[in-house]
Amino acid sequence: MRVLQGCVRYPPAPGGAETHVAALAEGLQQRGHDVAVHTTDLWSETPFTRREMPSQVNGVPVTRHRARSPGGEAHYVLAPGMVSAFLAAETDIVHTHSYGYFQNSTALLRRRLRETPWVITPHFHPTWSMWGGARRLGLRRVYDATVGRETLAAADAVVCVSRHESELLLAEVGCDPAKIRVIPNGIHWETWREPPTGARFRKAFPQLGERLVLYAGRLATNKGLPDLVTAAASFPEAELLLVGQDMGPGKALDAQAAAAGITLHRLGYLDDDIYRSAFGAAELLALPSDYEAFGIVLLEAAAAGLPVVATRVGGVPDAVAEGETGLLVEYGDPAALGTAIASLLSDATAAAALGAAGRERVARDFTWESIVGRIEALYAELR
Repeated sequence: MRVLQGCVRYPPAPGGAETHVAALAEGLQQRGHDVAVHTTDLWSETPFTRREMPSQVNGVPVTRHRARSPGGEAHYVLAPGMVSAFLAAETDIVHTHSYGYFQNSTALLRRRLRETPWVITPHFHPTWSMWGGARRLGLRRVYDATVGRETLAAADAVVCVSRHESELLLAEVGCDPAKIRVIPNGIHWETWREPPTGARFRKAFPQLGERLVLYAGRLATNKGLPDLVTAAASFPEAELLLVGQDMGPGKALDAQAAAAGITLHRLGYLDDDIYRSAFGAAELLALPSDYEAFGIVLLEAAAAGLPVVATRVGGVPDAVAEGETGLLVEYGDPAALGTAIASLLSDATAAAALGAAGRERVARDFTWESIVGRIEALYAELR
């Protein structure tokens, strides 16, 4: 089967949706399908940063079209080169990712002209969680009521990564419920089959303290990181470790931590081996986001045998079995966040039990091998 995948960014550009698309592309290719990815040359969207990146990643051909944007509150990623590429492609399935992006409009145009089955995985975020002021919010609402709704209506299937995401999409934009399939995110179990140790990470960063509370992911305004810094007053025995690309709030977090006397280590983007080793060095993962469609990092923590403390938002309850693999608190409550983290730091037996249960659950239910199989079956159904 020939499969065209369209996305706004693709590895080595970092991000959860990017990891998702790459896992599908590589998994489908390994199953004998002919996969081609069309994306942009963006390394990051905020700030808007282009980079030269490879045209083949782990055997998957990747065409990176030049990205443009009007900027400001009218920011929208445009990639004009995608239009001719999508229209000319001889493919059996078109699968685009991330609601509200140019690749979906391009796929919509193709769908009007050619009868190729089309799948969208929206990685949907609610309107209230987006950055920008009133003008940008107004533009989003207009988009939802027009292009967004038309896009979802034209697609043959809509793949949501959690039940919550599907409910949110139906409520905010509208879609034929019969088109929706809930297929979660996953991890490459082979990569995590042996739980990571902290040795490589400790060698790379010997200055860090013995006890670490890890946050892994983009440093962005929707991740609730100021709450995590505030919560750190409840567990002075441990240091905060933030791993991931800074999308803007890094310096403000440094200043907040310094003013409160909190030890904060902000390490930026790490290569894969050291990134995994960070999970081996930490005692738990904290994810205090205001919204997550799912949260692949929660599965990574579980695979590493780390307990999780996260906010009870979006698709997080699908990724974390509350009380069994981690603890969930309400978003915007730093005191509750700090109490939950402190409770695990002070009870190694309970923390280990949560971590072990998480590792068992992810190996059973959330491997990319099984998830790619479900996507492959969906493609076959639509053809």
